[in-house]
Amino acid sequence: SMARSMAKATSEAALSQVAVHVGLDPVLEDRRRRESPRSVTAYLLWAMASVLGNHPMLNARLADDGKSVEIADDVNLGVAVATDEGLIVPVIHGAQKLDLDGIAAEMDRLAHAARGGELTVDDVTGGTFTVSNLGMFGVDSGFALPPPPQGAILLVGRSRRVFVPGGNDEPVLRTEAWCGLTFDHRFIDGATAAALLTDFDAALAAPSGVPAEASTGPGGR
Repeated sequence: SMARSMAKATSEAALSQVAVHVGLDPVLEDRRRRESPRSVTAYLLWAMASVLGNHPMLNARLADDGKSVEIADDVNLGVAVATDEGLIVPVIHGAQKLDLDGIAAEMDRLAHAARGGELTVDDVTGGTFTVSNLGMFGVDSGFALPPPPQGAILLVGRSRRVFVPGGNDEPVLRTEAWCGLTFDHRFIDGATAAALLTDFDAALAAPSGVPAEASTGPGGR
């Protein structure tokens, strides 16, 4: 059960967290340009899938012997979905091979199957990393627990409009969201986790593959 998995995560793992505020204005602008806008969650999953392979220790698990690390070949992203029966984490397999539209389509299929009780065993197993977007529930931040045997999970809070210093220290209005990366410190160090967040933020700044001129840089402030 989910409760047993979370109890195992807290009793066996040495959990730590790093966090940043990521900019979302390029994502929102990209959504406005599309005839069929994708959800912000789809962009978050796409951005993570596109950079996670460059940080293999965060797409890995500690082996049963508690010593060796098993690095996954594919990025299999778990995405937390709220249902009437509670939280379910279906998995987008081979997410690094999918573009934004592919991620969105698979996410919609899994969410529909989850809420209809139609998920298969394959749909809920094999995850290597999880993304949980709680912004839709009004949550600003939190401390998520990676579902065993995964070594890390990203929790995303709600977006908000804030003023940040611009190029000439003039205030610039920016849309941002808090992102906290919880990781197992037994085999992942803080610098490795921070590097993933920096790349994740950079991917969100260029959702169309073109760097945004108005970006205020990784972390935002």
